[in-house]
Amino acid sequence: MMLMAALMACVAAHAGEKNDTTVIENAKKVTIIASETEQRVKVRGKEGNSTYYYENSIALKDSAYSKKVKVVDTETANWDFDLAFGLPIATNVPNGMSFAPFKSYEWILGLRYKYTPKHALQSYSVGLWCNWRQYTLDTDKAFGKDANNVIGLYDYPVNASDKRSSIYVFGLSVPFLFTQKFGHKSDFKMSLGPVVNFNLYGRIHNRYSLGDDYMEVKTKGVEYRPVTVDIMGMLQYKGIGLYCKYSPMSVLKKDMGPEFRSISIGVIL
Repeated sequence: MMLMAALMACVAAHAGEKNDTTVIENAKKVTIIASETEQRVKVRGKEGNSTYYYENSIALKDSAYSKKVKVVDTETANWDFDLAFGLPIATNVPNGMSFAPFKSYEWILGLRYKYTPKHALQSYSVGLWCNWRQYTLDTDKAFGKDANNVIGLYDYPVNASDKRSSIYVFGLSVPFLFTQKFGHKSDFKMSLGPVVNFNLYGRIHNRYSLGDDYMEVKTKGVEYRPVTVDIMGMLQYKGIGLYCKYSPMSVLKKDMGPEFRSISIGVIL
């Protein structure tokens, strides 16, 4: 009871000078040190943060006081959930081939473990994402494979309409991102770093109509690169942001089909 009374007296004196309040819910340990010239309150640990530290020092002089408050930022570690949708734009495309960016897409879904050092505006994160990409042609040709599994461009059947030909690639991605906040109270932050892709599955998906019939042809065994590395940047405000991801490595293996790269631009939550 004496400890709580001293703590309430300290808070009352604090409020008497300036109408501000510090609320610490479920403090783990409260220490009050009193002398003839100074009264000090220390709080170690609180709900959800065992390393939290708060200190309030009040110097007593002629029935008045001056105060010095020190709050020590602590390191934090937490998990971020990522959901992103983007449009991959093919680059370095061979002659005679073009892609439709608004018929191509990319989905990203996963988690990142984020660590922020003490007093820092910077954080570091690593995660695991599921990544699904579709590259759709914007020509009258369709993807296909020959007897050696080499992907090339082929003609649709005569009188075919509503034509669409795509290459799908699915994989797991491991992002390594460095994040910089623009201030301790700022809601803006920027991230940059490499993303390592472990590509696990790929296929060709051709769709077209012949008269009243709608045809779908799915071809497995796409010779994609098993491991690729991208460079990714993000600019975020609170929980929403924009991302840009450049893929400097070709999607397909060398000599196993058209070699093209991509830049993805999209929204991340």
